[in-house]
Amino acid sequence: MNSTKFSYLFILSLVWLQSQNAFSQAVAEKRLQGGITGAVGLNFPKMGTNMLESSVGFSSCFGVNFTRSTKESQNIAFNAGLEFDIDQINYKVTGTDVFYRFTDKQIKTKDQTVSTDKYFNLLERTYEPLYLTLPLGLTFRTDFIGDYRGVFKFGLRNRLLLTSSVNDKGSVVDVSGGLPTDLTENIGMNVDKDLFFYNGNLGLSAGVEWNFSGSTCLLIEAGFNYGFMPLHLTGKEQNYTLFNLDPNTLTASYFRNQATLNQTHLKFTLLF
Repeated sequence: MNSTKFSYLFILSLVWLQSQNAFSQAVAEKRLQGGITGAVGLNFPKMGTNMLESSVGFSSCFGVNFTRSTKESQNIAFNAGLEFDIDQINYKVTGTDVFYRFTDKQIKTKDQTVSTDKYFNLLERTYEPLYLTLPLGLTFRTDFIGDYRGVFKFGLRNRLLLTSSVNDKGSVVDVSGGLPTDLTENIGMNVDKDLFFYNGNLGLSAGVEWNFSGSTCLLIEAGFNYGFMPLHLTGKEQNYTLFNLDPNTLTASYFRNQATLNQTHLKFTLLF
């Protein structure tokens, strides 16, 4: 009796393994895969000025990805997608005092001034931009070993700025000689012509694709994005907002933040 049960279990196991191999083979033969994706990661701004220093921020994204293999090989494919990147980019002031002028929620540029402007002594700043991202690249895949295959990707991530807000820590000051107020926060501030509308980076990632049910797969990747485009516009001084102040003459010396952005991420994609 026990031997009969064992035989049934053995046969069922063989059938199950055969069905899994069939599913993996079916996935391997599909030229087009697509699905939903999400990622979490860290931002590492690389500074181009000594006026500010960076600190680590968080990032996340969600969207859809597509992969299409070439006619010549199932192991080489093109990948594309449409994603939304939500970033947190952090800076701190180093040494010399940094100021900006503002009215209500609007941070003023050099050529914008009214008598009601207030002066803010900046200590820390966090940008919270939202990007529409269009990734384009190549995917290299191994053959399936059971339900798994290795995946390596590289390509260009084209990021287009949709919206951005600024959260600052510091104090409102009277530049004519009065004492600063207690530490405060300017939340949800608007600053025009600061972040560059296009931000590109080169992405590299490696991971594992798991065919866990039928033709449905879960792709898990760890990756690094190297930023090669400036985060901030630097061309026209009249658009600068940050400045140092001469304590004797109260003359403002405007400067622009300069940085590029590197990122690490852990990404999950459900492919169909």
